[in-house]
Amino acid sequence: MEPELELEAESHARTLLDSASALRGQQLLCDVTLDAQGQAFPAHKLILASASGYCRVLFLGTSGTPDDGVVKLKDVSARGLGLLLDFIYTGKVRLSLATVEDTLRAAQTLLVRDAIKLCLQFLDETLGPENCLEVLRIAQKLGPGELRQKAASCLARSALSLPRDPEWLLRLDGDTLCETLRAGNLPAHTELELFQYAVAWLSREVGRKKDACHVLGHIRFPLIPMEELRAHVQEAPVVKTDSECFRLVQEALSYHCQPYAQPALQSPRTQVRADVQHLLVLGGRTGDDDGVCGHMWVAESGGSEWRKLGELGRPVYNHCVAVLGGFVFIIGDDNRCPLCPQVFRFDPRNGSWLQVSGMLHKRTRFHAEALADSIFSVAGGTLLGTLTNTVEEYQPMENKWNLCAPFPVAVADHAGVVPHPPNCFLFPKGGFSAGKVLNELHSYLPRLKRWVVNSPMVCARCDHGMAALHESIFCVGGRTLNSVSQSTANVMATNTLPRSQGASLTRLFCALQLQEWVHVNETECYCPLADQWTTLTVSPFECCQFSVGTCATPMEKGVCPTD
Repeated sequence: MEPELELEAESHARTLLDSASALRGQQLLCDVTLDAQGQAFPAHKLILASASGYCRVLFLGTSGTPDDGVVKLKDVSARGLGLLLDFIYTGKVRLSLATVEDTLRAAQTLLVRDAIKLCLQFLDETLGPENCLEVLRIAQKLGPGELRQKAASCLARSALSLPRDPEWLLRLDGDTLCETLRAGNLPAHTELELFQYAVAWLSREVGRKKDACHVLGHIRFPLIPMEELRAHVQEAPVVKTDSECFRLVQEALSYHCQPYAQPALQSPRTQVRADVQHLLVLGGRTGDDDGVCGHMWVAESGGSEWRKLGELGRPVYNHCVAVLGGFVFIIGDDNRCPLCPQVFRFDPRNGSWLQVSGMLHKRTRFHAEALADSIFSVAGGTLLGTLTNTVEEYQPMENKWNLCAPFPVAVADHAGVVPHPPNCFLFPKGGFSAGKVLNELHSYLPRLKRWVVNSPMVCARCDHGMAALHESIFCVGGRTLNSVSQSTANVMATNTLPRSQGASLTRLFCALQLQEWVHVNETECYCPLADQWTTLTVSPFECCQFSVGTCATPMEKGVCPTD
């Protein structure tokens, strides 16, 4: 049997398109005419049916082509149709902000998917401060939600950075203004400034007053300090005359009147205008036995870079950090004697600190985690140097701590995390107990108020940190007791628990002598979807006994109270 080969001419498709385009240019073999705004465009059915879903259905349908061979297109401009046909016959399209809307509308009408993708790509890649208003206008009519949101955010960052200008405001229609005020990332503007922009827009024309509720409904009044609410917002005429606006302001005032309960009173209107979550590391002990850190570090670029965010006001270690309702709680402190059960709450909305109710028990080397609308403090060391298995729960609505189901074992130097999703389990893991580093793993079921034993980890560690960010779980730092000889292993194996258990494990690097404590500086990220760990970077701080958490930005530098 003679051999067969399948060969391909790489230029064949290009030659075919060029030939078809030449025939169209000379109006040869054209068997259909497209009409837009009275202008005729001769074309070939075969080419159109191959590129356009609309034409394919039209030509193959029962109605077929009209007897005169002319297909009249509604809502399509002659310019847009001409540019689209050029793309169909050449695979190339020349776009500008002046032509992209007509081209996109024609492509959507004729269902030419490749042309639609190129038009949206053009709008996305050329979006900038100088054209964001026009791109938003096009996106509102023809674009997907992602492009609308991106253009609105760009408009908010650029347009609202200008002085309040009535002429500029007049260029915005109601939908565009609302899209701008709805943007989740406006770090350069206070909520009071956004309110004043909205009021200025409403005041320009009498007919706009009827839209007051719709426009001001996008203002996050609880983010405005109470003093400014009373002085600049509550007395505004539009607030006094519109019942819904009045209700929103009263809701914000009620929110401010319950400072301790605010973490449990969260709604879309109380959320920080920031669409990015960052990993935070606060305090801890350094490589020097007597060194204690008072810095706040934040991870940038998905954990590949670190920068110093600010100072805590005093060095702290063996404390815990929990984030509840967007507030950062610093719980406990082992840098002062006796042990300190105090709890401070940081508000990234305005950079303020508030001292809340302290824990019932003085504890150190414990773990704290936000779960549902509460914060749990789990186990740790006591003032007398013994370990405890007591667990207490902080409820912001009551500003009170209560004892709950004890932990199965008295332990210290452990860590834990609430996975996202399901946001309903607490996984304290590892730790130090009875002279050894543990590898045990437990989960807490808040509805049943009980602890459940999970599969143990392969490697043990303590004094480490864990945090969940998006769909990943981070494990940072820590230490273990080196009980293997230097000749047997330098690196212990990496492993993970089954994903259904939502737990995590990280590598342990050993270097070493028997029973020597060593720092672990590597930062690792676990992706549950890929079931894989990735080493991101070596952190700039050599610390243990710190706390780690995630918080929405923007976040101004804050200083923790010293008392």
